[in-house]
Amino acid sequence: MASILFLGSGGARFVVARQLRASGGMWMRFGETQLHVDPGPGALVRALSHVPPCNPRELDGILLSHKHLDHSGDVNAMIEAMTAGGHRRRGAVLAPRDALEGEPVVLPYAQAFPERVVSLEPSSGPYRVGTVEVRTSVAHVHAASTYGFHFACNGLRVAYLPCGRYFDGLAADYAKHAPHVLVINVLRYRDTMDVDHLTWDHAQRIVADVRPKVVIFQHFGTKMLERDPALLAQETEDRLGLRAIAADDGLAVDLDLEVAASAG
Repeated sequence: MASILFLGSGGARFVVARQLRASGGMWMRFGETQLHVDPGPGALVRALSHVPPCNPRELDGILLSHKHLDHSGDVNAMIEAMTAGGHRRRGAVLAPRDALEGEPVVLPYAQAFPERVVSLEPSSGPYRVGTVEVRTSVAHVHAASTYGFHFACNGLRVAYLPCGRYFDGLAADYAKHAPHVLVINVLRYRDTMDVDHLTWDHAQRIVADVRPKVVIFQHFGTKMLERDPALLAQETEDRLGLRAIAADDGLAVDLDLEVAASAG
């Protein structure tokens, strides 16, 4: 069974600072393999307070798409929890180079705790974590080194498209992996500030080009929340004829079930 538990569905400084939506990232399960992706502020508390709790000591890997606080704020706490405070050397940490070197968000002492630390490059892999093969996307246009992830396990393909500005070729890079499920960060509804994030219109263009069976929107800023992401997702589903879901805090998605239902 494959699933994603959204320990948070919010993004951007104001949403995270006020915790209008939580920022704990995604807890992904592919059979026995468990991965925590982008553990932002509150990730450890969200994981342990979920019913039933997510056990960090069962994690096989922690992955960062990039080093910004809303994606990495709890990464060191999660590494300590995964490795029993460093007393049990286990698990993998995968992150872009600038998250590990220079001014790292994964602190040097914590980098000694996992069994493996991988410095990611764009369009690279596969990296094997448990039973899952992980590949990175093309580099995103963002203020920090940012890569999406393509997960493959037992025939199921899941893509995660994190933050970054829209550019020609972005959708094609994800489409070539033919994901059954696409998780896409949509911070802004309209871009009036010219920032390196997708708008809702950009996200719609990408979904139409990639054509996953299931798309899950998440990482919402304030303007997206004001527009009601669930309503927007329903409009996408009606228009494009695919399953569209707006993540909420604590949402658990059975990926096998959703993909199978979309094929029916």
